[in-house]
Amino acid sequence: MSDGRIAVTGGNGKLGRTIVSDLSKSAEVCSLDLVPGPSGVKSRYVDILSLENMQDAFQRQDVVVHIAALLQPDDPIDKLFQVNVVGTWNVLEAAREANVRKVVLISSECASGIINISGVQKAMPEYLPIDEDHPLRPAEAYGLSKQLNEMTGQSFARQGPMQVVVLRPTLVLAPGMEGFVRRTRERDDPDLWSYVELSDVVQAVRLAVAYEGPKFDVFYLSARDTFSPEETLRFMERKFGCLPKIRKPELYEENPYAAIWDLSRAETRLGLKPQSDWRKFLSCDHADFQNRDLGRMELRQ
Repeated sequence: MSDGRIAVTGGNGKLGRTIVSDLSKSAEVCSLDLVPGPSGVKSRYVDILSLENMQDAFQRQDVVVHIAALLQPDDPIDKLFQVNVVGTWNVLEAAREANVRKVVLISSECASGIINISGVQKAMPEYLPIDEDHPLRPAEAYGLSKQLNEMTGQSFARQGPMQVVVLRPTLVLAPGMEGFVRRTRERDDPDLWSYVELSDVVQAVRLAVAYEGPKFDVFYLSARDTFSPEETLRFMERKFGCLPKIRKPELYEENPYAAIWDLSRAETRLGLKPQSDWRKFLSCDHADFQNRDLGRMELRQ
């Protein structure tokens, strides 16, 4: 197959299953997880806290897509930090030892500190839209774990020859979350209304697997807009008390509801063409999402 062999950690979760299914169209894919996978998917039990497990699982693999993580606030902070930080180091070390050519790390917008899932004070952005060069200032365990994972990935990329590509998705919307979007639009949500549809994340992973850029690179993944009924700059000024520098005023002049994230890097380097649209998402005939918080946490990486 054209993309060789790919191992996906956390491949039996909601996000992982969709990514495994997509990558399987052009590669030999193995899902690595603590829970059983669906029928028809090559899957094996692997604990990312075991370096030995990782070393064995990555033999003869060309690419690793690392999704496995714990998500606050449902998980104990000490366990979350251990799994996310030590587990990611194990993944990268085992990949290096196995001569894996590329690791795609699923990080999070929460690494920025501008958004978090713990309700702590958010870091005010220095400018809008926020690009990948903006300082990372997380103030809670989950965001910090993602920042440390990115730093660890960059360290391994410096060693060479393995390439590390980091993807920072915002809140991932999947079928079944329509009710959550409708309810969130009706209240003053603290998470700044950023979102990306599952299909765009899958597209980004596929492009990252094929990406031939620098040894280390990072990309925000977001829709082109928010799903807030309030214009973006008004929303940000109300949330933070004042507006930061607006680097691309034309963006918010053309679309007052434009995203707070700068998508140009993902578009120009990865070739990502975001298709996320909350209006079309709500028009789909999906079952209403009954457990908003569980789905939200599982899909925000």
